[in-house]
Amino acid sequence: MDFLETAKAEGIRLRSWAQGNHKATCPRCSHLRKKKTDPCLSVTVFADRVRWQCHHCGWTGGAGGDDFRRNPVREVRMFNRPVRIENPERPDKLLAWFEGRGISAATVERMGIYRTRQWFPQLEAEASCIAFPYEWAGTLRNVKYRDNDKNFRQEKNPEPVLYNADAIKPGEDLIFVEGEMDVLAFVEAGLSNVVSLPNGAPDRPEQSDKRYEPLATHAAELEAAGRILIATDMDGPGELLAQELARRLGKDRCWRVTFPADGTTQTKDANECLMQFGKGVLRGRVENAEPWPIDGLYGADTFADEVLATYRGEGPKPLSLGMGRDMDQAFKVLPGQFVVVTGIPNHGKSRWLDQAAATMSDLHGWRWAVFSPETGSENHIIDLCEIHAGLPFHDGPSMRMDEEQLHTSMRWVHDRFVFIDSGEHTPSIDWVLERAKAAVLRKGINGLIVDPYNELEAGRPQGMTETEFVSQLISKCKRFAKVHGVTVFMVAHPTKISNPSGGKEPVPGLYDISGSAHWRNKADAGIVVYRDFEERCTLVLARKIRRQPICGHPGQVKFWFMSASRRFDAIEGSYRSLGQEAGSAANNNRRAS
Repeated sequence: MDFLETAKAEGIRLRSWAQGNHKATCPRCSHLRKKKTDPCLSVTVFADRVRWQCHHCGWTGGAGGDDFRRNPVREVRMFNRPVRIENPERPDKLLAWFEGRGISAATVERMGIYRTRQWFPQLEAEASCIAFPYEWAGTLRNVKYRDNDKNFRQEKNPEPVLYNADAIKPGEDLIFVEGEMDVLAFVEAGLSNVVSLPNGAPDRPEQSDKRYEPLATHAAELEAAGRILIATDMDGPGELLAQELARRLGKDRCWRVTFPADGTTQTKDANECLMQFGKGVLRGRVENAEPWPIDGLYGADTFADEVLATYRGEGPKPLSLGMGRDMDQAFKVLPGQFVVVTGIPNHGKSRWLDQAAATMSDLHGWRWAVFSPETGSENHIIDLCEIHAGLPFHDGPSMRMDEEQLHTSMRWVHDRFVFIDSGEHTPSIDWVLERAKAAVLRKGINGLIVDPYNELEAGRPQGMTETEFVSQLISKCKRFAKVHGVTVFMVAHPTKISNPSGGKEPVPGLYDISGSAHWRNKADAGIVVYRDFEERCTLVLARKIRRQPICGHPGQVKFWFMSASRRFDAIEGSYRSLGQEAGSAANNNRRAS
C-alpha cells in the first residue's frame, strides 16, 4: 500500500502495520534524546491512511486518505531558498575590512562570506554589501546582507534558522551571540560552537515571537545540546535578549559570558573584545563564564542589577488577568509563580481559568501550554473557541457560532495554545514538565495550566504519602516556573466539606484541598472559584497572595456567567477584602440569561 510506504520512507518503524494505534521511536528526535528508546511517536493505521504525531518534538504527518490536507487549522509554511552563488567574490578590499576587525581571510572563506550588490529598502537603492550565508545541513536557507552604513536585509521569506546552525552538537557546549560578526570573532578565536539569531536583539520588551522562530526550527538539536553560554552584547538590548534566551533554553543550563572593561569603557561584544584584547582573552571569557543565578550561595551584589531594576520599575511586573478592575485589586499575575486554583466540582473554576488565559493572551501576548486530561484536549479547544467567539459551540436557546467563526476561533487557539496530551497512559509531573519545557523553547509559552492535579496523583509512587507527593510536585513546578519564567496554574479539587446544617454548600478554603496543607503553604497565590446558586453569581476569592501589595490584596470579586456569550462578566464595584462583609451585589437585578 502506497501510504504505508510513504510512512516507512519517513523513517517510521513499527513491529506491525496492522490497523490500530501503535507506539514507536521518532525518526526526527529520538536519536538526539537521552532516552533514545522512549516510544514518543503515536502512529494510527487506518484501512486507507496513516497518521502520526510525536509527543516530544511535535512532529505530525500523514499519508493516504483524502482528509489530511484539508485541516483548516494547520498552517503549512513555505520558505524561499536562495540560489547559491558560484565563484563568490572576495576582493582584497573586503578581506582588508574584515582584517581590520580581527577576522582573517581564512575565517571569511570558511564561513562562505562574499561581496555582492543588493537592493536595500532603507536606501531605496542598490548598494555594495557583505553577504552572510545561512547554511544548515548542507542546504543554503537564507542570506543576510550588510552595507557600509550597517543597513541590513535578508532574503524574502527565508526559513528561520540560526547563523552557523551546524555548530549545534548533542551534549556539547553552545555559545549564543548577538550577530554574525560576533560569531566570526569566536570562530577566529578557535571556538566554532557558536550561533546567533538573524534579527539581533530587541530594543524594548516585545510580544512578537518572530525574533525567536529559529529556536523552534532547531528545537530538537537545542534540547540535545549541553551547556548554553550566552554572550550577547553588554548593553540594554543585549540583556533583554540574554534574559529571553535563558528563559526559553532553561536557566538551569545557561551560563553568562561577560566582556572586560577597557579602563572606564565597557567592551560591548565579542568582536570588540577580540579587537582590543585578542583571541586568548576572548577564549578566557568563555572559560570564566558564570552560571545563571538560580541555586547555590551568592552575595547580595550578585543580584544588585535585579534589585535596582525592580526599584526603578524595570523588573518583572504583575500583569492584569483582563477580568476587570475589581479582579486586579484582588489578584495580578507575576511571571514565574505557582498558583493553585480550587473550587467545588462544576462551580466553573476551569472555565474561569480558561477565560483568564484567553484574556491574558489578547492583552499581553501570552502563549499557553494546557494539560487537561479530565476535560480532554478536544473539549478544551471547544471551550476556548466559545470564549473567543463569545458564542456557544452547541445548539441551544442561543445562536451558536457558524463554521466560519469556528475556523477563525480555532486559528486563534492554534496561535496561542499548545496542548499536552498523554494519550492513554497516566503521566508523571516530570513527564508534563518535560513537554512544557519543550513548549517554552518551541512556542515561547508564558503560562502552563494543569487541570486537574488528581490526574497526576494517580501516578503517585507506591509507598509515598500524598503529603510527600504534593510537596515534591509543587517544588518541581515552582522550580520549572522560576527557571523558565512561566506561571504555573494548578487546578486541585477540595475534599468533601462537612455541611451538617444542610442548605448552601460552604465556600472551600485552601486548606480544604485534597491531599495536603502544602497547597496553602507553598503556593505563591491561591484562588477559590465558588458558584452561589441562590445569588446566581460566581465568587472568585483570592485567598492567598504572597507578593502583596504588587500582586493584589486577598479578597473576593463577583462575576455573572453569561450563557449566551459563554463568558464571565465581573460585577463592577464588587471587590471586598477578606473578612469584610460581602454586602449586596451591585446590579442585583442583572442575571445570567
